Amino acid sequence: MEQELIDRIKAEVVWEFERKGPPEGFPAFHDIPIGRYVDDEFFKLEREHLWNRVWVMAGRVEDLPEPGDYITFDDLGPPVVIVRGRDREVRAFYNTCRHRGAPVVRSQRGSARNLSCQYHGWTYDLDRGQLVSVPDERDFVGLCRENRSLGRIACEVWQGWIFVNQDPSAPTLHESFGSALHEMEELSGSELQVVSKHSQTIGCNWKVTAEAFLEVYHFRHIHARGAAGRDTLLDSRGATMGLLANGCSRMVTPYSPSAAAASGMSDWSDWRHTVSPGFADIPSVNDMFRCTSSAYSLFPNLVTPVGGDGFPFLLFWPLDKRTTRLDWIFYAPKDWEGDDIPERWRRRTDTFNLIMEEDRRNMEPMQRSLESPGTSGIPINYQERRIWHLHEQIDRTIGVERIPEHLRVQQVLEPYVEKTQSGLVAI
Repeated sequence: MEQELIDRIKAEVVWEFERKGPPEGFPAFHDIPIGRYVDDEFFKLEREHLWNRVWVMAGRVEDLPEPGDYITFDDLGPPVVIVRGRDREVRAFYNTCRHRGAPVVRSQRGSARNLSCQYHGWTYDLDRGQLVSVPDERDFVGLCRENRSLGRIACEVWQGWIFVNQDPSAPTLHESFGSALHEMEELSGSELQVVSKHSQTIGCNWKVTAEAFLEVYHFRHIHARGAAGRDTLLDSRGATMGLLANGCSRMVTPYSPSAAAASGMSDWSDWRHTVSPGFADIPSVNDMFRCTSSAYSLFPNLVTPVGGDGFPFLLFWPLDKRTTRLDWIFYAPKDWEGDDIPERWRRRTDTFNLIMEEDRRNMEPMQRSLESPGTSGIPINYQERRIWHLHEQIDRTIGVERIPEHLRVQQVLEPYVEKTQSGLVAI
């Protein structure tokens, strides 16, 4: 991240502490319609026009070390197989034989010379998904192998993370995530490995779950510490939001005085190259990431609070209208032997899991309340503008014209979106 941007963000934190209200002229949001969380109609629109047009994280390249290695991925709904070809490129295909629809691989991971359906033996190559063998082919009148290749899924690798997109005409990963990826380059993801994986099912709409990680307005109420319940790690009054292209965003929140003192800082602004005792450093990470809570959102369902010695990716997967699976996966430089994580990492993940449980207990009852006659709409304030930014991009991705007027959100934040870098486009 450029020093000019870091300096600007620090100045924004100062302004946030001192402001008496939103910036002059900032739009007043109308209530977010409740139907976006509870109506079958809106959930169907998301299924048909959102999730099949977006980039989502599907794995890591370490899962596919050699040609022929594959993993399956079903979180988009349709079954997908991701495979490393003989040319060592990583590609994704629908895990669906073009004969009678059986899967071409049945285990979650493995290795294969070709992708071969176990039902009738139709076989496809690893590099193009091209049909190369059909048992008793003579009995298929007019069969054209070229027209029966496996369905291709867009697939790109960024810093070791594998992303897939069902839309064959989708903008590239960098065009879609824009400056967010540029700012996150210094995380050195290709040098990291998975530390631990966690998952929980939450009884609420996926947007309710995601929105909890797009603001810190709730922090002092849900995550307070200390005997009197007054101490917090963060000072939400200074939180500054960056609205980035295509629904992505950034949030930087300063430490509270007590947290800054515990970290050896003179105050919240004393950003320095700190390294947690006992943890391996990611030396490329800037001092702001080390001395604040800095988080990025990659539209639609990935949030990461970044750090200088490791961090989690949070992923929100809709299981149905009322249920979400929330995964969080920690990545860090691996400086230990074996599969068992060291005690220092166990303590850190236990602390984070406690925070996640506090959020779950808060979110779990919300779906019933949203479906109650006592709720007419969701008012959103200036601190919660990343939530509105998410909803605007949901509507643009679905197509505003497809959404009934009573379920739309007004498109008002474009003037507040940070300009993209040269060569990146907004969609």
